[in-house]
Amino acid sequence: MYPWLSAIGQQYARQFAQGRLHHAHLLYGPQGVGKRALAEYLSEALLCHHNEGMHPCGQCKSCQLNQAGTHPDSLVLSDEGASIGVDSVRAISDFVHHSAQQAGAKCIIVPEAQRMTVAASNALLKTLEEPNAHCYLWLLSSDSATLPATILSRCAKQHVYVDDEHAVQQWLTHHAAMAMASAFAKHFISQPLLLKHWQDNDELEQIQTLYQAVSQLQNGTDGHKLVDILTQNSQYIAIFRLFVSQFLLQQSQKGASFASLQRCEQQLQRFSETLTQTSGLNITLAVSQLLRTLRREFQ
Repeated sequence: MYPWLSAIGQQYARQFAQGRLHHAHLLYGPQGVGKRALAEYLSEALLCHHNEGMHPCGQCKSCQLNQAGTHPDSLVLSDEGASIGVDSVRAISDFVHHSAQQAGAKCIIVPEAQRMTVAASNALLKTLEEPNAHCYLWLLSSDSATLPATILSRCAKQHVYVDDEHAVQQWLTHHAAMAMASAFAKHFISQPLLLKHWQDNDELEQIQTLYQAVSQLQNGTDGHKLVDILTQNSQYIAIFRLFVSQFLLQQSQKGASFASLQRCEQQLQRFSETLTQTSGLNITLAVSQLLRTLRREFQ
């Protein structure tokens, strides 16, 4: 378990020891904080034949099946695709209503649960309202506010966050040193696994370019290079928006006028809405309009 998650893990260990572990859980927090890793670790512990203090032994048959990704009593929905449909949720219902093949618990993990359609959410309610003994459901979400209230009210909610930045910095120094050394790392200390992911996938250069593009706005930014990166991966757009928001915060601290900041915030909001709501978008034009506003206000 990652060091910044140990306190949360201990909470679940106490609940389990006291017989108070709920059957349905919502783990919510930012992308890259370790929600899935936590759910997988706790599931492995619940499935382990020698579970002690919510720690899997790593040696029993159940742990070996988990390590091979073939445990018959573990179900993890795909994290790919824009939505989770009703068929996927019905598969959960079918899964929980069959006896455990290893004569123990059954565990289900639903990544990015906010992707559930309305029909899927409604189908899940029946499973939540009629829990089976020793069956545990872990819903993960980086945007829990968009989940239906009916789902939220039936889950034990746990905010997953970095509670020890020093521990994170030490971990990153050992496991993602290049990412940790980057100028933009300070913006993602609360998302350490995201930094490691970018390093492992050779994406640090692209993120650094986005960061520099915003940092150098007052000296001129290469809009074409920026567009090239933003069109590579939709996640880069959210990162770019974060860097722009940080830039505006810095300008505010330097005494920028409220009117200038408001105009820039409005343009950033229009930029965000245009990217998410407009099909066949001319991203070059959208980026150019945003950069033009930022330069005009702060040059």
